Amino acid sequence: MVDIGQVVVGGLLALIGAWAAYRLSTVARAAVAVAGASPEPPTGVVDGETVTVEGEVFVEDTPVAADRLFGDREVGAYVWRARFLSDGYDYDSDRGELRRQRSTFASGVESGRFGVTSDGRDVYVDLSWLDRAYGSPALADLEVGNPVRNASLPFFLTRYVWDAPYVHLDGTLGESPADRLTDVFELYRSDVRAEEFSVDARGVPADGRLFAHGEVRIEDGDPVLTGGDGTPLVLSDRGRDGLVRALGWRAARYGLALAAAGGLLAWVVV
Repeated sequence: MVDIGQVVVGGLLALIGAWAAYRLSTVARAAVAVAGASPEPPTGVVDGETVTVEGEVFVEDTPVAADRLFGDREVGAYVWRARFLSDGYDYDSDRGELRRQRSTFASGVESGRFGVTSDGRDVYVDLSWLDRAYGSPALADLEVGNPVRNASLPFFLTRYVWDAPYVHLDGTLGESPADRLTDVFELYRSDVRAEEFSVDARGVPADGRLFAHGEVRIEDGDPVLTGGDGTPLVLSDRGRDGLVRALGWRAARYGLALAAAGGLLAWVVV
């Protein structure tokens, strides 16, 4: 006779194992992309070439709502996540403090026109590859307060660009309550309590340093770094070494989760 409890537990463990395996594969892809990569002078680049650059960020145009999220700090792009308040408190590792628990329901990337100056040459950076890879919505497409679209799913069912191993940004943090962003996105109903929702962001600031690896294309004579079919776009404001350390921690965490899920699943089905 089939034990329904075993089936349910086994199914959950299988989902967690699949989640950990997927996350481990994306970490491996990012690690392989930057393995041995070192910044090079971007001279004589050709369309489709894999390029690694590191240098000071320049910003020609800022993305939507950057002023609300980062104040006077000029940023060229940012990764964001939208969250709603929930019960209890937890530790916010980004800010190093206890805060009201918040549940994420959406995440995406917003970008202006920006790039990196490397060895005296400007290389623009295009984040659209991240949008395509994660199917991310634009901030303007959010409908805050919609009980269906704002659902917070279990961690093993989520795939947010905020958690992507390809983006390691932790030097410039931004935040805004949703009631300051109602000119950017929609409220589901006029009586939605927008103050219970918020948007967090990690930015790429002007004059900061950025390590970037990807595939270059030439647009109007300018090199533009993005991702391609075989080459992910990888960004870090902590240099290549900081990125490699972060990837190592991720790999250890997901590998442990995969091993634990596999071991428990084997025990459950015996």
